[in-house]
Amino acid sequence: MKVLVVNNYLSNTLGGVENYLQALTTFTKNNETEITFKWFGVADRKTKWHQKLKNQATTNAIIVEIDNFKPDLIHSFSIGSTVTPHFMAYAKSKNIPVIHSFRDYYYICPKNYMLHINGTILKKHGGLLECVLQHHPKKNIFFDGFLYLKQSIHKSIIKKNIAYFLTPSNNLTEMIASEFKKPGETLPNPVLISNPFLNEKKSDYLLFVGRLDKEKGVLTLLKAFEKILERFPDEKLKIAGSGSCQKELEEYVYQNKIENVTFEGNKNREELMELYASAKFTIVPSEFLESYGNVILESFAFRKTVIISDLLGIKKEVSNSKSGLIFTFGNVTELTHSIEKLLKDNDLRKELEQNAADYVTTLSFENHFEKLVSIYKKVLKK
Repeated sequence: MKVLVVNNYLSNTLGGVENYLQALTTFTKNNETEITFKWFGVADRKTKWHQKLKNQATTNAIIVEIDNFKPDLIHSFSIGSTVTPHFMAYAKSKNIPVIHSFRDYYYICPKNYMLHINGTILKKHGGLLECVLQHHPKKNIFFDGFLYLKQSIHKSIIKKNIAYFLTPSNNLTEMIASEFKKPGETLPNPVLISNPFLNEKKSDYLLFVGRLDKEKGVLTLLKAFEKILERFPDEKLKIAGSGSCQKELEEYVYQNKIENVTFEGNKNREELMELYASAKFTIVPSEFLESYGNVILESFAFRKTVIISDLLGIKKEVSNSKSGLIFTFGNVTELTHSIEKLLKDNDLRKELEQNAADYVTTLSFENHFEKLVSIYKKVLKK
């Protein structure tokens, strides 16, 4: 079975999707599989504004790739920047089914966060004016208007031409199915990190990993940790990452004299492994709708439980597997209570850690690949 993978970028511009695709193509090369992948992407991230609506050059290049490679199936991932979805119509005309993997909420609301400026979560998307004027994040009316136009054009093309869709979480699957009226299913992200440490390390601190932007909820975490220190003065918090709010967050810590908080900056893969291995647990306090949450899986891979906000797409899985605690986003009191609970109750923490370790074994790359192949076969039979 030959599968053409279409993505904005190639492996030399690695992000989350590119890391996954690199793992996918490497796995098929290193193992005897019935799948041959060919990855189409663009190395240069720079595009002119009109090319973001329709990039004819990359569309033509994909059509040439389709004619030369003659795939049985096309699987598209992050597109809409250097690669636009116009190639899908050509694939459909050649009776080549297209599966599209939705990784976030962009095709529900182009602002992606699914967040109203009043702080409430969007249940569905509104029209142009509502989106531009009332949905977070707001940049400027021209940029936001162009973003809405681009999303609307691309969304229409995808709706007409895909045969099937995949998402990493049940929450996103429900929304995409309702919006696109196409068949699809949830295929959880596999774990792309493993614990290289043979001996368990001393659990020494609470951990946050992610962007230091407003919507990540780090200020809420700092306010909760401030309260935690009143009862647990020796506790430590490590914050790994960088972002637009880093100076503001550091200033908050300084002005409020919050002890034992360390801003670690950005970390490479090996350094992240060290952080996970020595953490007591990880906190993911996101204050916007996230489609999944790979930090959660990475924590589980190191047998660490998590405290997450109720805006994580993976919250149902965390709840059903009893592998972590969930609090209402932005609620300092609830987050403080959850942290206290794990610090005071070692038996509960051990139970959650065991459940996390059990859950993550179901998300091995081998299991993920086997499920993906079965989906390909199902789509080709239709």
